[in-house]
Amino acid sequence: MISGKRFVLTLPILLFALAAALVVTMISCGGGNSPSANSTFQPTGIPTTPSVSNVTPQNGFFGMTVGLFERGASFADRWPTVPFGTLGKVNGTQWSAIEKTPGNYDWTNLDAAVQMAKSHGAANIIYTFFGVPKFYTVNASSPSCALAGCPGPPTNLQNFTNFVTALATRYKGQINYYELWNEGNRSTSWAGSTPDFVALAKTAFQAAKAIDTNAKILTPSPSVAPDFASFVQGFLQQGGSAYADGVSFHGYHCSDNASRTCLAGTSCDQNALDCAGAPLQNIIQDVRSSQQAAAVSNIPLYDTEGGWQQNKDLPNINDQIAYISRWYVIQASEGVKLAVWYFWGGSPDDPNQWGSIYNAQTGQPTQAATAYQTTYNWISGATMNGACSSDSNNVWTCPLTFSNGNTGLVVWNGNETSGSYTPASQFVQYETLSSTAPVSIPGGGTATIGEAPILLESGNRP
Repeated sequence: MISGKRFVLTLPILLFALAAALVVTMISCGGGNSPSANSTFQPTGIPTTPSVSNVTPQNGFFGMTVGLFERGASFADRWPTVPFGTLGKVNGTQWSAIEKTPGNYDWTNLDAAVQMAKSHGAANIIYTFFGVPKFYTVNASSPSCALAGCPGPPTNLQNFTNFVTALATRYKGQINYYELWNEGNRSTSWAGSTPDFVALAKTAFQAAKAIDTNAKILTPSPSVAPDFASFVQGFLQQGGSAYADGVSFHGYHCSDNASRTCLAGTSCDQNALDCAGAPLQNIIQDVRSSQQAAAVSNIPLYDTEGGWQQNKDLPNINDQIAYISRWYVIQASEGVKLAVWYFWGGSPDDPNQWGSIYNAQTGQPTQAATAYQTTYNWISGATMNGACSSDSNNVWTCPLTFSNGNTGLVVWNGNETSGSYTPASQFVQYETLSSTAPVSIPGGGTATIGEAPILLESGNRP
C-alpha cells in the first residue's frame, strides 16, 4: 500500500522486447478518440503484441489478501466465498508480531492462516517480511514501530537469519513464497540503503533455501511512487538479482495530488477507473524495463498486492465492477505470474477501507466480487494470446483461447461510454460480467460494450 494505513498488516518467465515499450507508451490514460454514445465500433482484427508470449494463467494466478485477525474488526476470520489460489500477506503475522521477545516466537496467527488456506485448497501462500522488532533496530523511535514493527534493516543480520530459519522450518512445504519486504521504497518501511537490502536478501535466500529448496524468494515490493522503477533496478543491479526467484511489485491505482506523486505514466488523475488500463500496463512495463537495465529480464513478475486503493478513490460500484475485471485480465495477458487483490474485508460503505469487495455488515460479497468470480471463470485455464491492446477509439481487446480450442476476446470501451461493437465473424455469442448464459450474436450482428468487459466467444467455453 502507499499510505501508512498498511501497517495493520503483516502478512511468470516472460520475454522483453523493445516493441512493448512503444506500444505501452502510445497508450495514454483514458486516451484515444472519444466516440459518441451508441456509436458502432468496427474491429481491426485480433491484435497481437510481440512483447508477450502466449501465456496460460497457472493455478494460483488469482490471489487475495484476506482480513484475518484484524483487531476487533467485524470481518475478521471470514473466509472469501469466491475462489482464489494464492493467499497474500496476513495482518498480525509480521516479524515483530511473531517475535515479541528475543528468540521467542508466537506462531498462533500464522498457524491459523496457513491451516485455513490449506483447508480451502489454496495453492500458494505468500509470507512477507517486514516490521523489525523494537529490540532489533536502531529506529525504535519511528512511529511505525507502534503499528506493525519498526523500519528495516535490523541491527544484526543474525537475528533475521534466526527468524527466517525458524519460519522456513515450521512451514516447509506450506509457505511457498517469501517476499523480502513490504514497499521498501517507503521510509516508514525501510530506512537502510540498497546494499543493506541486498545483504538482507542474501540472508533470507540462503536461510530459506537451506531448509526448503522449493521455496521461492521474491524481491522487496515497491509502492507506485516516483522512485518505483529506480528502486527495482537498483536492487537488481547491486546484486539482489542473485537472490531472487521473482520480482515483486504492487499494482495499485495512483492519482497525483497534493499528498502523493505517482510514477510517471501511472497516474489516472481525471478518472480512477482509467488506472485499470494503460497505467497498469505502464507499471508492468516499468518493472520489465528495470529488469532489462539490470540484465535480468528473465525473472518472472508477481503482483503481490493491488487494487483501486481506498474505497473513496473509486466509490461507484459500476466502476468497481469494471476495475477488478480489467485488473486481472490485463495482468493475465501480460504474463504476470500471480495477482493478489487487496482486499477481502472491510465495508464498501467505509471510504477509508481498501478495495472492499465484501460487505462485513451484511456478510455478503459485493457486485464487484461477482465480477471477480466471472472473470475467474473466463480466464482460468485459458491461454492469453498476447497482451491487451487499445485502438484509436480506445476500445480494448484481449484475445484468448480456451482449453477446448474455442477462442474468445475480452472487450471494453476505455472511454466508459456505451456503444455497439461489431465483432469478427468467428464470434457467435458473448457473456457479460453478470450473465447467467451466453447471448447469441446473429450473423453480422453487434454486441453492446461499455466500461465493463464482455467476453466474445467462438463457441462455448469449458
